[in-house]
Amino acid sequence: NDKNSNDMAVLLRHTENIGVANTYQKVIENMNTKPLEISGDDAALLIIDPQRSFTRGVWMKSIGLKAELEVKPIRFAFEKCSQFLDDHISFVETMFTRCPFPPGSYGWDDAFAGIIDAGQPYFIKPGNSVLFPHTNGFREWVEALMDNGKKILVMAGCTLNSCIRKSSIDTRKYFKESMLQIVVDLSLSGARAGSYMPSTLYGGLSAVESAVREMTDAGVEVAQCVKWK
Repeated sequence: NDKNSNDMAVLLRHTENIGVANTYQKVIENMNTKPLEISGDDAALLIIDPQRSFTRGVWMKSIGLKAELEVKPIRFAFEKCSQFLDDHISFVETMFTRCPFPPGSYGWDDAFAGIIDAGQPYFIKPGNSVLFPHTNGFREWVEALMDNGKKILVMAGCTLNSCIRKSSIDTRKYFKESMLQIVVDLSLSGARAGSYMPSTLYGGLSAVESAVREMTDAGVEVAQCVKWK
């Protein structure tokens, strides 16, 4: 429902910086992102890197003293993805990516216990883009989707301003001639809390707003939330 699209803004109010929540809410309003209705017959879902590293492992620990606060939006996004899969996995074709983190950080995030098993297929993604390496099988999977009548690929997971941004834009460019629609679901995507704050690195925008603008400019549709039917 529409409430889900604002859940991230509500969560961000509890990261000890009210400006983070206000800034994110303004991004939603200023970018005119809206809920998008999609049929499970027409689309598939790719969840980017739902791994322990980002919430409890080496990536999180590299942040430092404020790590617990910084990863709250990512944990929340993973919980929302897990809830979505629990409710929709029977009729929404879903795949995943993973970064090559060390043991203890490589596994699926705890939120997916009982939902993603050890035998779940995935695409290895050493960098920010799901298109590399060329041999990871992602291109072939997307081509098979289109052969089976899928017209839309929805992306979610983490992080919104890095891997989701890069993967969505690169996929849009690579499959542009095929008219494949790329959608990013904000309600299932997360980034570090600090990435929702304005920064001089992005001309006064937050890293998240800058990413949303870049994706939109590249032809990616950024949705407040996706409603599957």
